Amino acid sequence: MQDTTMLDQYRLLVRNTTIDDRTLLSTDYFNHFNEVIMLLSMVGDMPDMLDEIVAWAPRTYKQHFETSGLAFAPLAIEAYDHVPPEYREPFDEAVNEMNSLIVEAVATLSPMRDDPDMLGFTAADYWQRLQALVDRGSAIVHGSIADSNPDVTMDQSEIDDLF
Repeated sequence: MQDTTMLDQYRLLVRNTTIDDRTLLSTDYFNHFNEVIMLLSMVGDMPDMLDEIVAWAPRTYKQHFETSGLAFAPLAIEAYDHVPPEYREPFDEAVNEMNSLIVEAVATLSPMRDDPDMLGFTAADYWQRLQALVDRGSAIVHGSIADSNPDVTMDQSEIDDLF
């Protein structure tokens, strides 16, 4: 059982940061994955970008913030231990899917290095799938548990709440 007093304290502490005050998660973590999305989108025209994708290594939420240089990073790291399970579990699941998809992309794309057309076509599929997972993860960060199921979309009130 989550200590609601502690949860309420963290919800106050994260105000005026990019950490969501309901979920205690930050979309800044997805910058780690956006880097791979960008590289995948360029690999068809610049096959050497594949080397950077191969060199990419997954980082946990806490690892990302430890090296981010963001002013609120220590708070993001600390708050992560208090993320309510209804957000933490789908969030972690989405992150695991992203990491697995990148590993799969590297394994699939590496043998295509000498075929730029096939490399670009296949990489486009991967970056689009990865972007969909980042979008799902972002929705979770902003409190949409329903979006942890990719077959469920946000209702208008959830979309309005984001803005």
